[in-house]
Formats: sequence, structure tokens, C-alpha cells
Amino acid sequence: MTEIVMARGQSLSLGPNMGALASPAGTRWRDVYDGTAYPRAGYLTGLQRADGQAIASVANPLLLGYDRTVPAAAIAPMAVLTSLPVGAVIAAGLIRDGLAQETLFQFHDAGGQSIENLDSDPATGSNGTTLYDNAEYWLAEAVRLLRAAGREPVVRRIHLNQGEADVAWPAGRWAAAAGLALDQMTEQVLRLTGQAAAPRLFLEQTGGYMMNTNINRHRCKLDQLALLRQRSGILTTPLYPYKVDNADGKGVHKTAEAHLELCETILWAIAETAAGRDWNILPPLSAARAGDSIIIPMTMPPGETLTQEPAGKYAAYGGDPAHLGLEALGGGSIVSVALSGQSITLAVSGPVTALRYAMQETATDYRMLTDAAKQGYTAHRGMLRSDRTRAVTTGGLELTLKRWLPSFEVAVA
Repeated sequence: MTEIVMARGQSLSLGPNMGALASPAGTRWRDVYDGTAYPRAGYLTGLQRADGQAIASVANPLLLGYDRTVPAAAIAPMAVLTSLPVGAVIAAGLIRDGLAQETLFQFHDAGGQSIENLDSDPATGSNGTTLYDNAEYWLAEAVRLLRAAGREPVVRRIHLNQGEADVAWPAGRWAAAAGLALDQMTEQVLRLTGQAAAPRLFLEQTGGYMMNTNINRHRCKLDQLALLRQRSGILTTPLYPYKVDNADGKGVHKTAEAHLELCETILWAIAETAAGRDWNILPPLSAARAGDSIIIPMTMPPGETLTQEPAGKYAAYGGDPAHLGLEALGGGSIVSVALSGQSITLAVSGPVTALRYAMQETATDYRMLTDAAKQGYTAHRGMLRSDRTRAVTTGGLELTLKRWLPSFEVAVA
């Protein structure tokens, strides 16, 4: 069985241009994760972009699309050149961690793309159906070559890392558009592979930008939680805690180290769910107020408890958020925050209609509050996570993976 990795989304799924960078172990990062290290992590050779350019790595064809008159020639060890896509790390990591014997991957999308550009309707979005067609053609070719070699394909998950293009949308729009796109992705997988079981949704919650959060309200974050509930999906991690490399001035792309931390956390989520264990950390739909006390009971795996990140995470980048990242809406205020088990207890004053976490609406431009390397954090900030962590070493880089609470907003009854 060959596991095909479908990792969809925009630039944060495509990953930073870090392939040629040296890891702490001295090897290039592309050699840590590509077919050099894991020959059974594959990609298709022989394909061409619509402009006639040969596709020589997993990070193409982007918006140029495939020349669909040129068939794939063979399956070869996965080639990573510059960008290191999330899907490439997953494809290699599944083999490394004993979760798959053989994998196959190609990135089908492009940076800056709305969720509406991932569906098959030319009337939605701004780039026609190129990205849907990329996945259609590549997956058909992958299945053809696998079956010709006597190997059976399977797509166990659809990974989705998208939302930054849609942060200005009103509540509900992203959920509707993503639901349509996911329905079509699922139909595509079932039709082309012939597998009986639908792939499960694994989603990274949008982290937001370093600026303009007072204008762009990021309601897609709440839509993402709603979609996960509807689809029984897995929230691998929110993106807000991961450091941003603002060298390009865009205030959203992750540092190379943060990108690897994100990818390794996704692999951790895959391993846990494959073993039949719970993973999601989700807020309730509402919270009750008794006097001046409000309790938010979080849904978490058994045995995990809430904790707060030590003070100072954001100290050099504009400061830690007040009240651990929680805010009161409706005119009242938060007096104090306490954690107990899997619940958050807030003492409040005045009228409170809702509580919000890691969704600050601020005019502060945190691009102006970076370090000498132009690194910092987004405007959405939180300090709450599970007490469960995991130590990982990759390419000589030592990482401590953490399970953060997602951004959320809950009504107060």
C-alpha cells in the first residue's frame, strides 16, 4: 500500500525557501527530508508545466498548471529543491516514524490563494480551476503508475493549511466555501483511487497576520472550528504560537525552525490518531456565568491538563498578552484567570456577552516589533496550552513540540 499525501493550502503549506539551508547537523534541510534520506518517499517524474518547463521538485507546478498532454514517466525518490512543503515533511516523516512503508507527494496549490480557488467551480475565486485540475491530473497519473507497478494507492487524510487569504471574510463564508472544496477533494480522491473510506480532514488553524487585525477580523478561525466539528476532523495545531519571519515584510510566513516545529507537530497528531488516541483541544460553544465567575471547560484528551506558557514568550516582540490572551466582550472586563484541570475560570466585572482567546483586534503593527533577524509573532497571541509536550530532534535541531489551545470565541449565557 502506497500512502498518497494530499497536503493542500497556500504559502504556509508550500513552506519557506529553506531546502538549500544547512541544518545544525551540517546537511541541507532538503537532504533531511527528501528522497535522499527516505528513498521510499516518492514523487512523479516526467511531468511538465503548461509552459513546457520540466517539473523537477515537489513544489510545482503552482498556478501554471500541468501540460496534461505529457504523462508521468515514473515514480522516483522525492525531490526537494528550495521550498520545503508541509506535505514533503509528512511524506518523509510517515516513513521515518513507521507509520507508512511507502509514500507519494506533490504540492498542488500556490501561495496567496483563497479557499475558493481550490474548488472545481470556475465562477468562484480568482484563478479558475487550475489548482483543482492540478490535483486531478497528478492523482490520476499517480494511481496509473502505482497500479501498473502492482501497488495500491490510499489517501488517508486531506491536510489543509489555508485561511490567510480570507481573513477579511465575514463569519460563515469560509466554512461554506471550504465545505464545498473539501466535498470535491473527497469525491476526487474516492473516484480516482477507488478506495471506500473517505480521507479524514487534518487542519491547521489560521494564525493571522502581524498587522491589521483591527480591520481583518479573522472570522475564518471560528469557521475552521465549526468545520472540524461538522467533519469530525483533527485540529493539528493553531498557527499563532509559531514565530514569523518578516524579512519579506508580509507579516505572516513562518521561520524555518517554526515551520519544522509545525510539521513535526502534525506528524505527532497523525501518530496519536493512528493509535486510536484523542488529539483535539476544542472550546465549548458557550460558557455559563454564575455571579462574577465564568468557567470555560475545554475538550482535551484524557490525562492532559491546561497550563500556561512561562511569561516572556512575546516579551521581546511587543509583549505578552493580558490575561493569557483572553478578552471579555460586551463592555465588561476580566479581573483574573485561573486554570484547573481542563477548565479555565475567569473572574469578571460588568456585562460580558462573550469571551475571546488569541484573536486580538488591534491597530498595533507587530512588523515594527521584531528582532534583529526580522522575526516576531502575529498580533493574535495566547499563552495557554496542554501540559503535554514532546521532544524531537531533526537534522540536529532540538525541538519541544507543544499542544496549544486554538483561537476561539465563546458566547456567555
